Amino acid sequence: MKHFRLIFPLLLLMAMHTGLKVSATTIVVDNFNDNMISAEWQVEGSTFSLSAENQAMRVDYNRTASSWEWDQFHKNLQSQPELNQFQIEFRVKSDVQFQMNVKPSYTDGSSDWLTNSVPVSGDYQTFTFSVTSANLKVLQTLYIYFDGGSTAIKSGVIFIDEILIHTTSKAMLTEAVANGELLLQNAVEGTAEGNFNAGSRMAFQSVINAAKAIISDEQATQPQVNQMLEDLNDANIIIEAARVRSEKLSGLNLACEQASFETQNLYYNLRQIAKHNTLFGMQDATGYGVGWSGDNFRSDVEDVCGDLPAVCAWSIKDVAYGNGFGDLKQRITYIYNLGGINTVEWHMDNPYGGDFYWENNPYPDSNVVRSILPGGVNHIAWRNQLDNMALFLRNLKGSKGESIPVIFRPWHEHNGGWFWWGETHCSIEEYVQLWHFTVDYLVNDKNVNNLLFAYSPDRFFTKDKYMQRYPGDDYIDIFGHDNYGDVSSPSGIQTLLSQLRHVVELAEEREKIPALTETGLERITNPTWFTQFMLNPIKGDPIAKRIAYQAVWRNASATHHYAPYPGHTVVPDFMNFYNDDFTTFLNDLPDIYGSALTVNGPLEIGEVIPPVKGSLIYPNPANHHISICSNGGDAFFEIIDLHSRTIDSGTLTANSATQKDVSVYPAGMYLLKISYNNGTKSTQKFLIR
Repeated sequence: MKHFRLIFPLLLLMAMHTGLKVSATTIVVDNFNDNMISAEWQVEGSTFSLSAENQAMRVDYNRTASSWEWDQFHKNLQSQPELNQFQIEFRVKSDVQFQMNVKPSYTDGSSDWLTNSVPVSGDYQTFTFSVTSANLKVLQTLYIYFDGGSTAIKSGVIFIDEILIHTTSKAMLTEAVANGELLLQNAVEGTAEGNFNAGSRMAFQSVINAAKAIISDEQATQPQVNQMLEDLNDANIIIEAARVRSEKLSGLNLACEQASFETQNLYYNLRQIAKHNTLFGMQDATGYGVGWSGDNFRSDVEDVCGDLPAVCAWSIKDVAYGNGFGDLKQRITYIYNLGGINTVEWHMDNPYGGDFYWENNPYPDSNVVRSILPGGVNHIAWRNQLDNMALFLRNLKGSKGESIPVIFRPWHEHNGGWFWWGETHCSIEEYVQLWHFTVDYLVNDKNVNNLLFAYSPDRFFTKDKYMQRYPGDDYIDIFGHDNYGDVSSPSGIQTLLSQLRHVVELAEEREKIPALTETGLERITNPTWFTQFMLNPIKGDPIAKRIAYQAVWRNASATHHYAPYPGHTVVPDFMNFYNDDFTTFLNDLPDIYGSALTVNGPLEIGEVIPPVKGSLIYPNPANHHISICSNGGDAFFEIIDLHSRTIDSGTLTANSATQKDVSVYPAGMYLLKISYNNGTKSTQKFLIR
């Protein structure tokens, strides 16, 4: 049966003629009631043809060998609404299974990429696509792709009965309430490390109750929903600040003064581990690799060695534009719930046009940094991007509702001239002010409590040069260094070691963390590069070896990659790198978030024991039941979904199997987290079909 609603353009017309204030919360993009496909609908390519049938849009989908993988159809909106948090709803039935990709495009040039899987069904089903942004954007065009990016031959008939936009979205607030309740469930008031101060739970519960009232209020406007989300986020900061810390953390000087319990522990523990081990890291460690894409739970590195990088780096550029919240959140929460470390970099595009490279600046006589500082013509646009990042970071939660720590590395490689924030394009004072505003705005104005800030110049040769544009101890937590130029020859490695010694000494003087934040050899053309360049020289240098981590760049293709993938000639050497006691991957990490650790030696032989790898879950993949075996002693287990929800938990007895019925859970990837009574932890992913 058709659903009839007032069409938004008609409401606008009424408002123009009657002076009425339009407060509609639903826009009908099209319901095809006139049994016509209007001229606003357009098709690009040969894959789709559109027609009207039984008051619905009929889409004949025929992808052939000659089809372009990005063929699409779209509607240009005559009335262009201003939106920030909203949902796009489709009623669809199909005789073929496909991935439905929706790309809302805005007048500022930005867009979102939203995906749902549509099964075969003879009945109409509703599919909802959620969009999140801290700032209003004007929606211009709605693009629709089926299996976007795929060249696989496929055909079918799909009917779209109705397309709606719900201008008031409570999805993010609803999720924040669920995370808040998780935090309360796991919060114990007391005086032990990790406990919460007396009375903190009750105060937080009152704010959650107020948020629930807004969710239940059908008349609540989007500004009211947004304000409630902000209030709940602020209350979350307060309760996390009321957590009992170890005395070891006293005296920490972090850029984020109200850093959460987990963030402070991460900082402290990284400093301890750096004395004995170096963690291996990688940009875009999951999500895509050489010859594959679209899987946030797969990694080329894991395909090679069975383990993930301990440090996983990502780009926050799309989030800054208000795009891609869900995708990046899924990757970060996945790594965090496994016990790994997340870091983000920001290649911010030039607001004058082009991209982040200076050579593409359309106005080469401009000072871009000056233009985004307070009083500059691009300041508001820059601040809007910081708003989007803050919204994302404040709602980034782990399996117990806690804020997930993130290392933030903006304005990197500033001592070169290739980025618009480089030293040849702004003064020292302007660069320092750029850093100060970034930190102050996120930490003080937006109340973000889960960031560590990394400063990472490119190649340098003296300590004075490294510190030339240093923002100050109150703004920096990690002394990083990016270096591609010195890692391809033996003589270059000696230069790298000299620079790493400087970084370590400067960091340790200020009780900061030293790290090789970005490096790599493109295509890894030397089959012994990992051991002969990144392991033995660094491990053999008594000062340089104290870097906390070394992170290589991403695996984009067979011609642009920096980590091994199955079949690569460097795999045998990488396995030697992986198996060395000096290098640390994700499964080697102790619980770096739950307490301030004592580390008396390398992780594999010292006082801190790595996670037990003897736990088994079978069958994997599973259909109806799983058996969980603990070979590491008595333990407590949690089953966590990819929204960081603990959906089941219980106890395990050593050397016995516990069976669980998983048929009631939706198909997908899950995490099994085991906490052993001896203090060690283990995490394993499994698939329910």
